[in-house]
Amino acid sequence: MGQNWIEGKTEIGHGNVLYPGARLGGPPQDLGFDASNPEPGLVVGDENTFREGFTAHRGKTDEPTRIGNKNYFMTNTHVGHDSQLGDHITIATGACLGGHVIIEDRVIIGGNTAVGQFVRVGRGAFLTGGYATSQSVLPWFMMTSTGVCGAVNAVGMRRFNMTNEEIARRKWVYKVIHRMGLSIVQATRMLEEESSDPVVQEYLEFLRINDRPICHNALRPIRGGSRS
Repeated sequence: MGQNWIEGKTEIGHGNVLYPGARLGGPPQDLGFDASNPEPGLVVGDENTFREGFTAHRGKTDEPTRIGNKNYFMTNTHVGHDSQLGDHITIATGACLGGHVIIEDRVIIGGNTAVGQFVRVGRGAFLTGGYATSQSVLPWFMMTSTGVCGAVNAVGMRRFNMTNEEIARRKWVYKVIHRMGLSIVQATRMLEEESSDPVVQEYLEFLRINDRPICHNALRPIRGGSRS
């Protein structure tokens, strides 16, 4: 690793691979940020791969930007300031994350996909390449066009060795949220009736902590909490 590739207050774990042109810890792309301030920095875990042209900017609030473990960032990808990334994430060439984005474990983001500021992408979600979202994506759902989740990530679930029952339950959750014509408030109430199920609990927790609208389906947009 060349020192000129690392800037600011950057902490890096073990086994990371940086290809030529990858730069970590640069100042946020914010005209109001003092680029001479190294705080609050960037924290990177272990065994990540950063291909040519990758950039990750340090935080500008109270907490650093964070990247977890065993993630793969292809060429010319970008992680914006104050973003929080988990483990086993793959981000394909040209994709970019805005500031304050949260990406949970095992997400795959296709090439040239843009994720807007403050968006949360749930565990195991798949974002098809060439699109964008300013809305959050639920766990194991598949974003099939801009702002639209048209399917579940069945291939990803099988690769993760989920049981047929677990996959079926996630498909049921997708149906409740996207295929029954319910508002998000009504869908949440229906999910709460099955809250003893660990699969359903994951979705209820995501909806509880998410503060953005969620991606809709191709039939009708759902705006978080705006209808009853």
